[in-house]
Amino acid sequence: MPQNTNLEPVTLPMPLRFGEDPQTEFVNDLDALRVELVDSPTAEQIRNVAYRYVKATWADSPEETDPLNATQRTLSETLEDVLQFRALPAGMEAMSFTFLVGGIDLQTVTHLIRHRAGTFAAQCTGDRWQSHSRALVPAAVENSPEIYERWKNHVEAGKKLYSDMIDTRKISIMDARTVLPRAVETFYYARFNLKDLIGFIRQRCDKQIQPAVDNLMAAKMALEVCKVIPEAATVIGTKTLTGPAMHYVRNLRAGTGTNLYWPDSDTDEKIEYHPNDTIYQAERDDVNGTNPPEDQAGENSKFRQHWNSLLGEIRDLETDYRDRMGR
Repeated sequence: MPQNTNLEPVTLPMPLRFGEDPQTEFVNDLDALRVELVDSPTAEQIRNVAYRYVKATWADSPEETDPLNATQRTLSETLEDVLQFRALPAGMEAMSFTFLVGGIDLQTVTHLIRHRAGTFAAQCTGDRWQSHSRALVPAAVENSPEIYERWKNHVEAGKKLYSDMIDTRKISIMDARTVLPRAVETFYYARFNLKDLIGFIRQRCDKQIQPAVDNLMAAKMALEVCKVIPEAATVIGTKTLTGPAMHYVRNLRAGTGTNLYWPDSDTDEKIEYHPNDTIYQAERDDVNGTNPPEDQAGENSKFRQHWNSLLGEIRDLETDYRDRMGR
């Protein structure tokens, strides 16, 4: 069909930013991380489904699987059995949780979507300007003044070239975006069934081989799930989050692992190692920049501050649940 200038132009769903100078706010990547549970079954629905799936195995009729025939304690105990694979775990696949995962960079995106059992919706980069997006800064970079200045200059130069390319109107946004640094902020929606979500959390909470952002993302997801069903703390609670990193333990001396740092206090007692077995002769909390402030050093690193706060919230839920169950 030919062009028709008598038609009313459509309203595009994104603002057009031709000719605008890029603007960049630099934000710590751990402070920026945002995990919100935007949709899930209720606790009652989850307990009821778990009960029906488990009791169906031996029931003479569907009526025998009705959760109205069970006490709240029995429903919780049955859900615990399902979560810990002491009973048929298939019911967990019928329970879906959808999260908004925001304040993340492209590197974190690759770790999120690598867990292929999830379903994802991305903030688009192909037809939406990123010239005003924030840049997410690792604490170690922030704690290295000279490096940090160079880091900011690099990000700003990349975003300026990105904008200049788009402003030619001869280079598309899809092509211009290839010059942007991974540090540019984005967000995703992520949906997991409960079984796969538990697997994701247990994998990404590993502090020896996973990035700090992944650890906090896993802990924030665990917290949100435990708010809905405190029974989940039996498999993704503080014991899991602070347990030894067994993949690291099994592979450190085998020459097949991600040997970045010495084991931290959660893992150290599980393995004997040579100090040169790792790329850095230090624990991860001490690979924290060239000049970290005293209030963010070692066990008080920015990661540990966030981590300990999340553990405290989950621990409170665990205590309330134990009290309710009389344990």
